[in-house]
Amino acid sequence: MSNLFPSFYSFLTAHRSANGATLSVKKTVQAGLLSSIFGLMVVSFNASAEQTEACKPQWITEPLEVTSKKTIGPTELQADELVQPHANLYELHGSVVITQPGMVILADKIQFQRDTEKTDAFGQVEVHQTDLIIQAKEAHIDNQQKTAELLDTQYQMKPSRTHGEAKRVAVDQNKEVATLERATLTTCPVQKFTRQIQTENNETRTITDEKVAWQLSFDDVKIDQSTRRVIGKHTTLKFHNVPVFYSPYFDFPLDDRASGLLFPEFGGYKALTDSKTRLHYSQPYYFNIAPNYDDTLTAIYLENRGLILENEFRYLQKTGDVTHQAALTLTALNDNETATNGLAYLDGDDVVYGETIEQRWRGKLAANQNWAPGLTSRVLWHETSDENFFADIPVEEQYKTVTNTQRYIKADYRIDNWHSYAQFLSYLPLRNAPINYEKRPEIGVTYNQNYGDLRFDLTAEATEFDIPVSDHTKPEAMRARLVPELSYEINKSYGHLKANIIANHLRYSLHDNGNNTTGESNLNHTVMQYALNSGLIFERNFSVAGNNFIQTLEPELQYLVVPYVDQSNVPLFDTSNKSLAFSNLFALNRFTGYDRIGDTKQITAALTSKILTESGKPLLEAGLGQILYLQDRDVTLSNTDPVITEQSDYFVKLGVTTKNLYFSSTSQFSQENTALINANSRIRWNFTKSSKLLLNHILTNNELPGEKDTLAVGATIKLNDRWEAGTYWNYDFTNNVRNEVQHAIRYDDCCWAGELSVEETQLENGLYNYNFQFLVEFKGLSTSGNSFQNYLKNKLNF
Repeated sequence: MSNLFPSFYSFLTAHRSANGATLSVKKTVQAGLLSSIFGLMVVSFNASAEQTEACKPQWITEPLEVTSKKTIGPTELQADELVQPHANLYELHGSVVITQPGMVILADKIQFQRDTEKTDAFGQVEVHQTDLIIQAKEAHIDNQQKTAELLDTQYQMKPSRTHGEAKRVAVDQNKEVATLERATLTTCPVQKFTRQIQTENNETRTITDEKVAWQLSFDDVKIDQSTRRVIGKHTTLKFHNVPVFYSPYFDFPLDDRASGLLFPEFGGYKALTDSKTRLHYSQPYYFNIAPNYDDTLTAIYLENRGLILENEFRYLQKTGDVTHQAALTLTALNDNETATNGLAYLDGDDVVYGETIEQRWRGKLAANQNWAPGLTSRVLWHETSDENFFADIPVEEQYKTVTNTQRYIKADYRIDNWHSYAQFLSYLPLRNAPINYEKRPEIGVTYNQNYGDLRFDLTAEATEFDIPVSDHTKPEAMRARLVPELSYEINKSYGHLKANIIANHLRYSLHDNGNNTTGESNLNHTVMQYALNSGLIFERNFSVAGNNFIQTLEPELQYLVVPYVDQSNVPLFDTSNKSLAFSNLFALNRFTGYDRIGDTKQITAALTSKILTESGKPLLEAGLGQILYLQDRDVTLSNTDPVITEQSDYFVKLGVTTKNLYFSSTSQFSQENTALINANSRIRWNFTKSSKLLLNHILTNNELPGEKDTLAVGATIKLNDRWEAGTYWNYDFTNNVRNEVQHAIRYDDCCWAGELSVEETQLENGLYNYNFQFLVEFKGLSTSGNSFQNYLKNKLNF
């Protein structure tokens, strides 16, 4: 590493004395010993979070303009006086300034020993670099030994302004090691406050004290450039001068993620078996194993149950075209509660206890692989020791109220116009799980080919529908589908035209499991679909209050013919009625899945109007649609009487998109009396810069059998610069039940944030699970991903 101080020697041998002059060494010198060592500190500790200008710490001294290290230029020296007490000693006195590319050094006095090449700087020593400022009372540099020592230092990193102090900094350039003794680090501004004290002479004195919101302090820190490691001993985290965390030792790399303790979480959890809320404490430790491997071990203590250990191992590996990415999570505990009382279940309104179980666990694997161009695979798999695991244990709390969750293994291969896949789709049964068909397995191939505006598609699929429990009463089968499709499509700026001919050939091979009530072992049928769809786009320009807009009028028609084919003896494996959506007006099948393909002869008409900005961005949208049936529909899900209505209900869509408001709604109104039957509405409203409302309302079968009316609403409100409140409600109006409620209050300072949230979740029969959580974030040091804002986004899918 190049060094600043040999330039002193070359300069002083040529200049004996000077007084109040600017001196220049006609030689380009790069950053010196101090610059190279303190550059390590920037790499190590420059971890401050982005802050507003008002929240950034004060400068320890006003930063000076520093040229780039890459600039070519001389080293300039300024001093009030330059003297030579004897042959080998040179002294610079008063306002010493050394300027060179990449660095400026200030000092009150500098001494240089020519024979030993030792340099001593005294007074207010300052080192200014492009990314770092250092202050010290003394600096001692031995150029022959390539060592340096700085006493009573302050340092600050630019532009984050992260700063700290060190009683002593020792540098060994040969070993590429810097040691900081009694060092501190913070990203917070210094707060000054005064207090009055009484002296021995009964005089009142005003004392000014300083403090920061949080600060890390170390007995010593070793920065090893050769191994690219940082080793700290006796680390203490102080919050408003109160110690809150201690670690005797830490070791992390300069260039990569750091191993060490992550911030803990505190909370409370009330499971079905508990009569009161149980406290829990979660402490994660992160292991940075390699650039593409890491591991997080979390110890969770749950009152009345014991110690829970959870480990998440992640890896990412890329070799040529092969990429592997996976996360394996394992959780285990010896449950004191269930070992004593057994697993809890509900019998009506009463809690009853089943078999005792001590060892409880769960495993989860989420993986994605890219084996070769076009060949990929995905895995999402869960296993648990018992169905109540997530309801009782506070891990992955999104599963605590669900009855099951999907798990699958899937492989895809795409090349040119071909796509093939194979999957194994299963369900992890949880509390009160229904009996679901699983695909064990499903394989499929699709092919498409374009001939100008003409397109040919072919789908071939085979699915094994299986129920992996013995005490069920449902039929099982293997279903094979072969679906060729021919379509002709023209798309223009003013409209489109599309014609489809589809042949759906299905074959069922029913298993002899004692539940086959069809009387047949094989079922075959072919259902044809013929569709003609067309639409036009009319536009006009208009202005309102000097603003230019575009209005569109978009009529769309579809003629659909599906001849009747008797499918009443086919069991329902993956088929149900479609959910509410405006686009379903133009669906070619009124059912989901393939076990029923609805017969029809119908004309669908819809009219949509949009208002766009001058640049084409959507602003307002409204649409109205209805289906005219030209014959009765004989195919039904449950072999009921044919549907004989001549018109469908009215379907209406509305939309608003502005900078602060997004609204989308689809509604279904009775064609007999225009009464509202179904509705699905979503709103996102940013009513201030920092406050927003999120809403999702679903109404099904209004005032009809099977009615369901639910509202999910969440809001965050900025109360002032520091305080923010949030709430989430999921309410079932049909049964007058709170499905889930959570409230949160958050204090957000420049340097830290604290958040308290309380959650209530309905389990069943009026029983509720209660959970509270408290988290603290030290900005620039660590954050938590479990904030209420993230919770709200996940719940309302915005």
